[in-house]
Amino acid sequence: MPTMMETKPSAARGVDWEAVRAMFNLDSDYIHMGTAQYFASHPRPVREAIERHRDELDKNPALYILKNEVKFAEACRKSAADYFGVEDHKRITLVDSTTVGLGIVYTGLNIQQGREILTSEHNYYSQQEAIKRASERTGCTFREVKYYDDIHSVTEDEMVSNLLAEVTDKTRIIGATWVHSSTGLKSPIPKLAREIAKINEKRGDEDRILLVVDGVHGFGIELETFPELGCDFFCAGTHKWIYGPRGTGIVAATEAGYRHVRPVIPSFSETMYDIISGSPATNVVDGTTMSPGGFHSMEHLWAMPSGFEFSLSIGKEAIYERVHALARMLKEGLAEMDHVLLATPMDDRLSSGIVSFEVKGMTPKEAAQALVHKKVISTEAPYKKRYARFTPGIYISESDVKKALDAVLSLKKS
Repeated sequence: MPTMMETKPSAARGVDWEAVRAMFNLDSDYIHMGTAQYFASHPRPVREAIERHRDELDKNPALYILKNEVKFAEACRKSAADYFGVEDHKRITLVDSTTVGLGIVYTGLNIQQGREILTSEHNYYSQQEAIKRASERTGCTFREVKYYDDIHSVTEDEMVSNLLAEVTDKTRIIGATWVHSSTGLKSPIPKLAREIAKINEKRGDEDRILLVVDGVHGFGIELETFPELGCDFFCAGTHKWIYGPRGTGIVAATEAGYRHVRPVIPSFSETMYDIISGSPATNVVDGTTMSPGGFHSMEHLWAMPSGFEFSLSIGKEAIYERVHALARMLKEGLAEMDHVLLATPMDDRLSSGIVSFEVKGMTPKEAAQALVHKKVISTEAPYKKRYARFTPGIYISESDVKKALDAVLSLKKS
């Protein structure tokens, strides 16, 4: 199979998107508008990497693990760090999903009684529940605050100012979401981080505000690196827009962030052997000691670098432009239909790859079911306020977008 650079160009930046599409074994009877933000189909390089590890594990599981466990974990951290601009790969924690990442971060953070966690009311269940469990355990308080007044007129400044207006001397953590899986709204994380940094200039280390970000729906589409985002903790699965192995993910954290968190699940890093031998456990917390131990689906975990390599072989800029262009086609088409209410902002600065909408006279579940009958797969956003969602991955074509829009148009009741 030729590499992306060897294929015949048919689009901007020299990417043959038909060749990209051919790397996925997606059922050609359907238009897959509900996969990228949900649970990825493995592209060929990822499938092959998983199969190589699986074959070796099946032939000699004990020797293969003993020989390669540390080496392959290091390779996973390095690939994630290189992709995301993290200076030290030891600041990458390996997890099974965004939810696991958020869980170990909030559970491990040193949040004392009398402090508070501040978050918007629009975050996904996984982050909000992790925050609630942390407050129950430690006695700290948490507040969900209003992020914006109207999704159709929201601005970056409004989101930042609404959150920061609620900051008090007790505020210790701010939990945010990069791209909301309910409405598709993209938060201005770099702007928020810069304003938090200004507040932290007047605070000591034990009082500084830490910014925890659920970043999974920007990770793999947007161009910002971890340093450019400016958060303390970034949690994301790699089995969505990265198209990495299912059941894999990362937490990226700053050195300052790791100083304020403790491991929750025992790690299978070098620390384990120190403890077993009776040596004092290290007080250093980083991605190796934070990574949950135990035996995972090793063939998937160790194939994680193939997902990052696949994305980089296409090009970050090309993927950003492709996904945004397809999403824009969807938004513009849906906005023209008088039986559809578009929730996602049209502006690329305020949105990414999720396009959320309502069909008048139908619940989101009914709309999704009706679309499946028309061979178009969408998903329903699992929130109090629910929407139908289209998520155009890199295997989606302009023709797919047109067919999906035609399917939605056909739902109009006479």
